[in-house]
Amino acid sequence: MRSRRGDRGSVTVELALALPAAVAVLALALGGVRAAGEGAAVDAAALAAARAAVVEDDAGAQAVARRVGGPRVSVEIVRADGWVAVTVAAPPRWPWPPRTAVIALPDQP
Repeated sequence: MRSRRGDRGSVTVELALALPAAVAVLALALGGVRAAGEGAAVDAAALAAARAAVVEDDAGAQAVARRVGGPRVSVEIVRADGWVAVTVAAPPRWPWPPRTAVIALPDQP
């Protein structure tokens, strides 16, 4: 079957229109996976730092958070009335940077 003269190049045009959309969808999907991974790392760092803050000093807990979450995370530790609150945040790469707060109550003797 012969193609009509007016249809020549239509596949090229369709590919030229569809390819950028497919690349954009793939980029958004990969960005979402990366953001979820960063959020999970920040969650794990906050939990590990809160556990460490119960038995160690602030410097030790910050070291644990940076070991788990990466060297660029910011760590805030607040101690009040026997409670320990640890907040870990990743550097802002997205409109809403990953940030997690964990509150721990040390065992009382």
